[in-house]
Amino acid sequence: MLFKKVLVPYDESDHAKSALHVAFGMVGDDPEAEVHVVTAVSVGALPDPLFGSSSSEDPFSVASQVDYDNLLGALLQRTRDDMTGVIDDALDGAKCKVVTNAIVASSAVEGIADYVENHDIDLVVMGRRGLGRLSGMIGSVSFGVLRSVNVPVMTVK
Repeated sequence: MLFKKVLVPYDESDHAKSALHVAFGMVGDDPEAEVHVVTAVSVGALPDPLFGSSSSEDPFSVASQVDYDNLLGALLQRTRDDMTGVIDDALDGAKCKVVTNAIVASSAVEGIADYVENHDIDLVVMGRRGLGRLSGMIGSVSFGVLRSVNVPVMTVK
């Protein structure tokens, strides 16, 4: 089986960085292949906006939903930009196309599963353990993704 669209969920952990190297090693020589590097930001990880708050000390004090959306957009863009250096270090001369994205979802598992379905991903390469709130529970996101997608999932250390 030849994989053409590989997803690497990225959370800045060492295991996620290893997954990047593995994915590029698998499909990097194929200029038609795509490696999608995606960070899924859980809605629960974001603070509730304080609409109309007059507190200048709270960085999430916004005047309107538009301001909050702009703040969220800036956060996601910064996340994408931060991934660029790590991806460049992991490329190892790969010729494949690299797609980076940061998405907001109700949970990391749901965000990853939706991304797999919506982008016709045919393989997920992900770290066994990450940096989430449940990092003490070995592979909670990996386990959730395994149960939620209909494509092969490779976990790496």
